[in-house]
Amino acid sequence: MPPKRRSDTEMSTGYETLLSSVSELLRRGRQNAAKSVNAVLTTTYWLVGRRLVEFEQRGKERAVYGSELLKRLSGDLQSRFGRGFSERNLEQMRQLYLQWGNPQTLSADSAAGISPKISQTPSAKLSLGEAPVTILIQHGMGHE
Repeated sequence: MPPKRRSDTEMSTGYETLLSSVSELLRRGRQNAAKSVNAVLTTTYWLVGRRLVEFEQRGKERAVYGSELLKRLSGDLQSRFGRGFSERNLEQMRQLYLQWGNPQTLSADSAAGISPKISQTPSAKLSLGEAPVTILIQHGMGHE
């Protein structure tokens, strides 16, 4: 006996259910991928900030900050990796490390959706305000 053929109505209803469930899977997958990327980038930028601070302090309690280091590093990183590594972005990475010295707190807060605010120069405050880290990461730390 040949299998029963579904009616157009049954096929349409079944297809809409399939489309809806596949769409929801894809939506959740993309959302989870974005969260994972955000967490990895946050950690990476925190580590960059830590390396900057450690290099500048060279074992001293406080660092003497000079713009020459950020200018040179910015140029070299942009040559190797493209946009997203302006002097200002590197400064924001440094500030991320200084404000969140404990990486466990950073990852726990990131997972909870809590975002620290990063201090910026007065000129940056005029254009962007104090942007949360998640906003900076979603936009590639400003892509300057």
